[in-house]
Amino acid sequence: MTSNHAPERASSGTLAQHLDRIGFSRAQFWVLALILAGMFFDTLEQNSVGAMGANLKLALGITDTQLTTINTATVIGGLVGRLAGGWLADRYGRRASLSINLLLYTLGGLLSAVALNYEMMLASRFVVGIGLGGEFTIGIAMLAEMVATRHRGTLVATLNIGSGGVGNFLSYGLFFLLLGPLAPALGGDHLVWRWTFLLLAFPALLVVLYRRRLPETPRFLLSKGRVEEANRSLAILASNSLTPATGAAPDGPLTTADIPERQLSSSPAAVFARSVLARTVSIGVASWMAFGVQVTLNFLMPTLLVERGYSISESLLFTMIMNLGSLVGSCAAAWLAGRVGRRSAVGGAGVLGCVTAAAFAMFGDTTTLILILGGLFQFFTMITNTTLAVWSPELYPTSIRANGTSIVNGIGNIAGAVMPFLAVALFGAFGFAGVFGMAAVMYALLVLATRFAPETRARTLEQINEDSPRTTLAA
Repeated sequence: MTSNHAPERASSGTLAQHLDRIGFSRAQFWVLALILAGMFFDTLEQNSVGAMGANLKLALGITDTQLTTINTATVIGGLVGRLAGGWLADRYGRRASLSINLLLYTLGGLLSAVALNYEMMLASRFVVGIGLGGEFTIGIAMLAEMVATRHRGTLVATLNIGSGGVGNFLSYGLFFLLLGPLAPALGGDHLVWRWTFLLLAFPALLVVLYRRRLPETPRFLLSKGRVEEANRSLAILASNSLTPATGAAPDGPLTTADIPERQLSSSPAAVFARSVLARTVSIGVASWMAFGVQVTLNFLMPTLLVERGYSISESLLFTMIMNLGSLVGSCAAAWLAGRVGRRSAVGGAGVLGCVTAAAFAMFGDTTTLILILGGLFQFFTMITNTTLAVWSPELYPTSIRANGTSIVNGIGNIAGAVMPFLAVALFGAFGFAGVFGMAAVMYALLVLATRFAPETRARTLEQINEDSPRTTLAA
């Protein structure tokens, strides 16, 4: 959906052309790896409370509603983290915001490990949520700004392979080992959850240290008029190392003529400016539906299986098997991102996800069908969510890219806080049929919402956002 207004000045395209000539360098590979590592640990932490739900209920003496409230605190913290992280990233840089996010996440994880009661656990998970919130959205916005147009969709989708795919699969495998065979050695059901939180927090500290080597994105630097630094960043991205060259700044292709003449303010309010409002509403509604379903099912699935008579170990093992669908789905989404339009990928996966959810609601009564239909549903869920993750940073100009990506994903965060309560009520009234019936309806609405967002595949970020007039807003 494009604006009828012409841009005030067409982009020179110099930055995009230079990145396209670089292709995919070794330095860009390390950028991808460092962003991916943080997202992997985020996924482990995000799934931890759901996996350890029975242990937390036993050790802290809490109810299902209180356990769901702990998840809600994490999700609300994630919303705060997304909004604050997006504002920081658009104002002070993607690199600084990304480092702060992971540090907060690690601190919250350590606090969770020593929580003495329900209230302390609630507060610690809120801190974890703040760190989790900005990590994913700033990461995808950062990577989208640093790679060639032809690789952008596939590489950004690769982040979800590590987080939503490998992360979801390995997290439940790890929790299965820690909470099952290794639990006696780690203090039994009353203490093993504390060791688990510690094991998740410490490796993330190493990622924080290594991320100091990440360069700032040249698009952000150029949007702030820092041409010399933008050229230096381009030189790093074209090299085989993240270590910047010493000495004078390199002579680069960017000049003051490449600085955007007029831009949207970096204020979060600019995400709702008339020029981008339709995009925000369309992807925001889609995020509510997609991420609301994903968070609800990842959080509740182990608990729902336990309440249907399966043991804790069986429920974690079954959830891990179902998340094979997530791993395959995220890989499929990365492959599709370079070959199929965003709208087609989300629409097709959304329709099939709706059909699979309806089939689960009607036929998911045996272990075999639970595993097969659950795995299929996770497959289509991951294609949908990964494509939305690729799509959202493409829809906003540099000055509000982090804010826009954070806000539309934050809408999904709100759904993750609200929808588990509805799912618990539906499970109590209708069993699995109620939970997956809700998922089917949400996926149908998702497909409808994405009809109103513009196609972005094979277009530079500057070309996509020249469709919107660059109106200067008051800060």
